[in-house]
Amino acid sequence: EEEPAKLRKSFHFDSYTEALQFAEKVNEMSTIMDHHANISIVHKCVNGVDLEMEFFSFEAKELTEKDYDAAKAVDLIHGGNPIKMSDFSYDLKQESIALFPAETRGSSKLLQVDSRGSVSYKPHFANSIPDAISGCHVVFNNSRVLDARLSVEVGSGDQVELMLLDLGNIDAALPCSDHTIQAMIRSESVVKGGMYVEPVSGAKIEVVDIKGIWEEEEESGGNGCDCVVRIHSNDDIGSFLSSNGSVPIPPYLHREAVPSDKERYNNVYAKDGGSVAAPTAGLHFTDEVLRDLGESNTSQLTLHVGAGTFMPVLSQDARDHSMHAEHFFVNVGELRTIVKAMEQGKPLLVVGTTSTRTLESLFWLGVKRLRGLPNSDNVKQLELKQFEWIPLSVGDGKSTSPVLALNALIDGMSDDEVITGQTSLMITPNSYKFKVIDHLITNFHAPDSTLMLLVSAFLGKQSDITKIYEDAQKKGYRFLSYGDACLFSRPGVELPRERKSL
Repeated sequence: EEEPAKLRKSFHFDSYTEALQFAEKVNEMSTIMDHHANISIVHKCVNGVDLEMEFFSFEAKELTEKDYDAAKAVDLIHGGNPIKMSDFSYDLKQESIALFPAETRGSSKLLQVDSRGSVSYKPHFANSIPDAISGCHVVFNNSRVLDARLSVEVGSGDQVELMLLDLGNIDAALPCSDHTIQAMIRSESVVKGGMYVEPVSGAKIEVVDIKGIWEEEEESGGNGCDCVVRIHSNDDIGSFLSSNGSVPIPPYLHREAVPSDKERYNNVYAKDGGSVAAPTAGLHFTDEVLRDLGESNTSQLTLHVGAGTFMPVLSQDARDHSMHAEHFFVNVGELRTIVKAMEQGKPLLVVGTTSTRTLESLFWLGVKRLRGLPNSDNVKQLELKQFEWIPLSVGDGKSTSPVLALNALIDGMSDDEVITGQTSLMITPNSYKFKVIDHLITNFHAPDSTLMLLVSAFLGKQSDITKIYEDAQKKGYRFLSYGDACLFSRPGVELPRERKSL
C-alpha cells in the first residue's frame, strides 16, 4: 500500500526530560487541533536526544491544509523564528511620560492611524472622537480601580508598602477575612505566617504563602515579595481599601498619589471594583462624549486589571514570557448586543487593550465550545491559556465567524446571566489574526511590554509602531497611563466616516 505523504521535522534536545516535555506540549496542542503528530525519540546518551515529528492525513493519501496548519502551529510556539522584543522597543524619553492627567478630562491629544496606515494628529480627544468613530459600536471595560496600596506596620513599628496585585475573581463586596489575595510587600524580611498591622483600622494582615520575588526597578522602590495575604477584617474588601488604602497609581510615575487621582485614575463609567490598575484608554472619555455616542451604540464588559500589566517582558524571545492571567465578567445581554451590532454590519470599536483581550478571548472560547473541548461548556470557569489560540486556529477555527463563536457561548442563556473566566491570551505580531476587533482606542504603551506586541499585531506590517511612537514623542505627545490617546484601524478596515467621505 502506498505510503501517505508526510511533513517531517527533527528537533534536538540536551536531555531526555526536555524532549519529553516538548512532546507533551505538542500532544496537548494536537488534542486541541484534533490532529495528532507521530513522534519518535532517539536517546544518544551524551550527545543528547533527537525527536522526529510527522504530520500527515492517512485517509487522504496526500498532504492537506490541516497538516500544514498543524506544523505551522508547532513552529509558531516552538520553532526557530523568535519574536524579538528588540524589534518592538523604542527610546521612551523621561519627559514624554505624563506624570499627571491632562488638566481637564478629554483634553488629551489624539493620534490616528487609519486603515491605509496614514498617521494624523488631533489636538483634542473629546472634540475629535465622536465624529471620528460615528457609526461604530463601542465597547468599554467598566472595571473600577480599588485603593489597593496600603502602608502597614511591622513589629518594630516601621512602615512598609503592601500592594494588592490581583483580586482574581474575588468579589470586592465580600468580607476581607473570607479570602486570600495576591499581594506585594516591599520588604526583604517577609516570612510565611508573618503578621502586619494596618495602623488606621488596627486590622492584622497575615502572610499565608510566599510565591517569590516581585521585580521592580529601584526608582519605583525596588523589589518586593510576591505573596498571598489574608486581611483579618469583617469589612468588605472595597470598603476596607477605601478607608485605609490609596490609589495604586503606576510605579513608573515615581510619586505619591494625590487626592485628584481618586477621580482621574478611574473612568467616568466605571462600576465594578476589582482592578488594581486602570483600564487607561477610557480615561479620555467624558460624560458628554458618552452622550454623543448614544447608549444604544455602546456595550460594557468587565476585566479586572492586575499589577502584572506593568511587568516588562524580560526575555529576548517574547514566546518565553509568562503572560499574566486576568479575570473577566461579561453580561450575556451585553454580549448579545455586541453580536447584534456585528450582524448589522456595524464595525466594532474597542476601548483599551483589556477589552480587546476579553473579546478576542471570548471568540477562542467559543471555538473551544464548538469543538466540544473539556470544560468549554462551564460558563462560570472558562479559561484561555497564553498560546491556546494557535492550535485553535487550525482547521475550522481559522474560518469560524465571530458571530458563530460568540453565539456558541451564550446559546440557551438568559440576558441577566454572566459569563466568567480568566484569560492569559498573548497577542503577537506577524502571526495573530484579529477575529472580533475592527478599531481600537488605546494609550501609548511602554517599551518591552506585551501591549507593544498587541498594538503592533493590530496595525500589521504596513505600520511601524516604533516609528509612530518616536514621531509622536517629537510632536510632544504624552505617554503611558495618564498620557494621550491613539485611534487605530486594522489594515483595510475603514471607519464608517472614512467610507462616507470617499
